[in-house]
Amino acid sequence: MLALNIFTRYTFALILFALLSTDSALPYDYADTSIVDVGATRADTQPNRLRLWLTISARHRYLEVSWQNAPAHRDDHILITTEEPHTFERVEFTLGTPLAAFNDVEGSGFVPNDGITERGTSLHTRFILQRKADQKAHSNVIDAFEGSGAYDSYTDAPRSKSTRASRDYWISNGGVKDVVAALQPSGASQWFTTGVPFDFALSRNVTAKTSCYGYWASYVNGNGTILASACLSAYPRWMRDMKTVVGNLRLRDLFIPGTHDAGSYKPNFDPLLNETIVTKYALTQDDDIRGQLMHGARYLDIRVGYYKNTADKFYINHGVMRHQPLAEIIAQVKEFVLETNEIVIFGLKEFPVGFGKGLGVHRLLVSFLQQHFGDTIVHPSATWRATLNDIWGRQQNVILAYDLGSIVNEFPHTLFRSVEQRWGNVETWAALEKYLRSINTFDVSRLSSRPVADMAELTPDTWGVILDKYGGLRKMADGTNWRISQLYRDELGANANIVAVDFIRGTSLMEIALELNKRRVAYY
Repeated sequence: MLALNIFTRYTFALILFALLSTDSALPYDYADTSIVDVGATRADTQPNRLRLWLTISARHRYLEVSWQNAPAHRDDHILITTEEPHTFERVEFTLGTPLAAFNDVEGSGFVPNDGITERGTSLHTRFILQRKADQKAHSNVIDAFEGSGAYDSYTDAPRSKSTRASRDYWISNGGVKDVVAALQPSGASQWFTTGVPFDFALSRNVTAKTSCYGYWASYVNGNGTILASACLSAYPRWMRDMKTVVGNLRLRDLFIPGTHDAGSYKPNFDPLLNETIVTKYALTQDDDIRGQLMHGARYLDIRVGYYKNTADKFYINHGVMRHQPLAEIIAQVKEFVLETNEIVIFGLKEFPVGFGKGLGVHRLLVSFLQQHFGDTIVHPSATWRATLNDIWGRQQNVILAYDLGSIVNEFPHTLFRSVEQRWGNVETWAALEKYLRSINTFDVSRLSSRPVADMAELTPDTWGVILDKYGGLRKMADGTNWRISQLYRDELGANANIVAVDFIRGTSLMEIALELNKRRVAYY
C-alpha cells in the first residue's frame, strides 16, 4: 500500500509538472523572507525622498507595506487606514491589551535573513484572536474606540485593573477613520508583511475612474505629521495620463509592467479556502484580465489551446491546464481599451494543446482574433518603430504579437512579430538575479525596436514539483516579487523594457514604471 501511494503521488506530480512545464516558469525561492531590508542604494533625482508602497502578498493575501529613505526615528510610525487620512493624533487610553499593533518579534524588530536582506511580518491569526479577546474583555470601553485607531505596542495578555498604564493610541481624522495597523520602522528601507487581509472583492469594484481605494499607508512622526503616504492604486489610464511625457516614445523605450501566464486565474478564487495541489501550480494571477489591465499591466503573456470538440474552440492554457475561454479574455481586453484608449500588447505564445505540427489551427486562431478584436487591432504597418502617438493617431489599441514567424508572414495585415521573452530557466534567486543583471547590462537588442520582456520567474526542477517542495506558486512568488521590485527599482529599471511576473499585485512595478518613464524622456 505504501509503495502504491508513493507511485500514485509520483505519477500525479510528474503529470502535473509536464502540464505546467516548458517556459511557464514556476517562481521559487528557498529563503523565508518575511522581513526585508530592501536597501537604500538608488539612482534617483531625489535620492533622499521618503516613499511608501502598498502591495498584496500572494499566499495569504495580506497587505504589505514597504518604504525607502525613512528617518526611522524612535517615535515614527507607519499607520494603515481604510480611508484616506488627513490628520493623525495620539490620545491617552488607559486600557489593557492594545487592539492592533505589533511587538518586537512580530513587526517592529527585524530578524536577519541572509545577512543582506530582511523582511518583517505580523501573525494574522494572533492579531485577529487577540482583537476579539480585547473586544470581549473590554467591550464597555472598546465600543467607544472600535475602528478608530491602533496602539503603539503589543502585550500578550490583558493586565489587571491595578496594573493598567496609559498608552498612546493613534486616531485618524479626529477618530472618524479606521486605523487597522501600526508599526515602527527600525530601518531606512524595508518590506513588511502585515496581518491585515485584503479582500479581492475590492478590486472587482475598480473602474476606469478609480485611483486610490481600499487602504492607505502613512508615515508619521511623533507629532502625527504625515511625512509620506501611499495607497492601493489602480492605473486604468496611465499611458494616456502621461501622453505629453511619453507620447513620442516607442513601446520599446518604455518600462512596461506585464503578467506572466496572464489568463491563468480563477474568478472569485480564495486560496485560503479552496487551494488544491492543482491550483497551487496552475494559477499565476489573482485578478482577471480586466483587473490586471486596470492595475497597470500593458503586456499580457497569453498561451492558447485548441479543443475541437468543445463549444468554445480556443481556451487560455497554462501548459495543458485549461482555464478561461479565449473569447472571454478578448472581450475583457476590448472593453478595457475602448473605455480607456490605452495600448495593450497581446502576446500569443506556445500554443500547447491542439495545434499540431501544421499551420491549419493557427490560421483558425488568427481568423478568431480578427473576428473578436475587430477594429481595435493595431495594423502592423505601424511597425514596432511607431510611437504611442502614432498608434493613438490610428485609433487602434491592441497589438497582436504572434510567436510564429511563418504565420506572421502569412498575415501581415494583422500580426506583429512576437515580443522577445528573456527567460532564465533557473531555480534559485541567486541564479535569476545574475541572469537578469546580465541581460540588462549586455543588452544586444537595445537598439532594436522590437520589445523585450524579462520573464521574472524561477523554474523548479522536476523532483521539486513531484514532492511539492516549493509550496505552490503563491509561496514562490512571495519569495521573489519583493526582490524583483527592489532590483528593478534600484538598479535594472533604467535599461529594462517589459518585466512580467506572477501575482503582479505583490510587486511595485507600476509605481516603478511611472517614475522611470518620466525620467526616460530626457534620454530620447
